[in-house]
Amino acid sequence: MTDRDRRKPRITRGGVLLTVTALTACGLMLYGAIQLRDSGAAWSLTYEATSTGGPPRASRVLYQHDSAPHPGGDRRVDEARDTRLPWRETVVVDGGKEARLEVTPAGNGTASCRLLLDGERQVASGKSPGPGKPAVCRVTTSDRSGKW
Repeated sequence: MTDRDRRKPRITRGGVLLTVTALTACGLMLYGAIQLRDSGAAWSLTYEATSTGGPPRASRVLYQHDSAPHPGGDRRVDEARDTRLPWRETVVVDGGKEARLEVTPAGNGTASCRLLLDGERQVASGKSPGPGKPAVCRVTTSDRSGKW
């Protein structure tokens, strides 16, 4: 064996296997990133509730959202009773799903509600139709990521 033969890199089965495994892993990660990006949108919504003409309380606040801050979270409906108003909660709602807030004022008050996209832009609002009646806000979120 000459010095030149000793300096040449040798390709082994282990080296080939390692290279193929690394390339496969990179391809799967890229595919996963593309799938996640195309799987839909999730939106940050702020739910707000206020009341007038009665005690500053809601006998019931019912709101719908998703359990995780990414597309694909489980749907949840949370309920709060005897809640001080004004009330505010930021939640995540998947694209193409209904965002809903229902506020029942305490006593003979009336309630108002708003849904804000990213805490700024109002996308829904509602008012009690009469004293003691619930205010309802609802909107179906955009199912296109970045477009709403």
